[in-house]
Amino acid sequence: MAFDCVCIDFKNENSKRNIENIKSSFPYAKVIPFVTSYKEIINNFIESSQTEYLWILTSLCDYSKFDFDYIPEQYEKTQIHTWAVEGQKEGDTFLIHKSFTDQKIKFLRDYKDVNYHVTNCEYNFNYDIKTYDLTNNFDLKIERQPNGKYFQYSETETQQKFFVSYWEDQKIYIVGKTFFIPYSALPDIKEQVYDYSNLYEVSKNNEPDTFDIAYISNGEPFEESMFKKLQQHIQENNLKNRLFWSRNVLGRSQAYKKAAEQSNTEYFYAVFAKSTPVDDFKFNYTVDRGKSKRHYIFHARLKELGLEYGTFNINLYNRSLCLETPDDVLDFTLHKKHEVVPIVINEALLSPDAYTGWKNAFREVSKLIYWNREKPTVENTYRIKKWKSTNIEWLARGAKDAEDFVYEINFSYEKLKQTYTWDFCRSRFKSLYPNETFY
Repeated sequence: MAFDCVCIDFKNENSKRNIENIKSSFPYAKVIPFVTSYKEIINNFIESSQTEYLWILTSLCDYSKFDFDYIPEQYEKTQIHTWAVEGQKEGDTFLIHKSFTDQKIKFLRDYKDVNYHVTNCEYNFNYDIKTYDLTNNFDLKIERQPNGKYFQYSETETQQKFFVSYWEDQKIYIVGKTFFIPYSALPDIKEQVYDYSNLYEVSKNNEPDTFDIAYISNGEPFEESMFKKLQQHIQENNLKNRLFWSRNVLGRSQAYKKAAEQSNTEYFYAVFAKSTPVDDFKFNYTVDRGKSKRHYIFHARLKELGLEYGTFNINLYNRSLCLETPDDVLDFTLHKKHEVVPIVINEALLSPDAYTGWKNAFREVSKLIYWNREKPTVENTYRIKKWKSTNIEWLARGAKDAEDFVYEINFSYEKLKQTYTWDFCRSRFKSLYPNETFY
């Protein structure tokens, strides 16, 4: 008990009571606020200590039953002694020898000799509890609090008994869907937890999400048969996703918005009539709660062209972002925050009839040619080549007509947006092929 003592005040709920207990054993204890880390505090105080050892204590622990008469054995003299509460070996109580600074370490585990003791001290979980859901995760509008203060960010208000380490620079801890975030990290978090460099993933979120599935069609001759195939896929795999049919909405943007309005979940899968899910895709993609809301773009297999990329694909859309998106955009999906997930989850039926094949090629190649002039890429150049060189008649015609159209409008973005409306596509097809049928 005759050793010097530094008490770190975390301004926690039980801070006043716990510090009073410490003062009863160490009337001369220096009480300081937490700044950056235990290691830095030890470095700042060990050399000025007037005793061979220095106690480092914290207001997070109730020391009313702690034995401060402990003196290390001779062979333990220069060891770091730490008394750990259950679940946290790196704190929060230390007895430090004057020779501490002889070793230049960062992590406690790297120190040559650490003697881990166990204590039954009552621990004050010093976390504010803040909740999120998929409509607002990481739209963080939270005021800063004192250094050392954490908040539990989770989908429920249930407090989790989790021990953070204050030994080195403060981390964000990821525990499944729950995040333990130091207030000091807030300035670095712009739109996702990964903006902060010091992360520690304790456990992954392995719980699959079950979002609604929107089947979207516009009077295609094959819409009934493809809907039945989707139903069969859901039934055979015993999927719990709710399936609904959104049909005959004019315009792609309007179709997405209508599906968003019908969805009961914050994310929903958009499955168009031309899409067939691959056998092993179970509509169970897990959305990363550590990221801001966004659309997820999966890849489709275009067997007729020998291509796989994010077009004519099943996407996982964020409902809120869909409803915020203007109608008159060239690409609805790319207009808001999005992320590509490069796995193939569906096969696309591109050319089951003349009009469908032409329309698919016309709309896609128009965008590819426009984008490739704005920002040329090897991928887009290759895709354009594959579309134009196909031996499938109506895909080839649609690709050629798309190229003619883009040059005809002199790469006008406003005029190119017309390809997003069904009426324009129908009228263009009718003007070029008056004897062909369309829907």
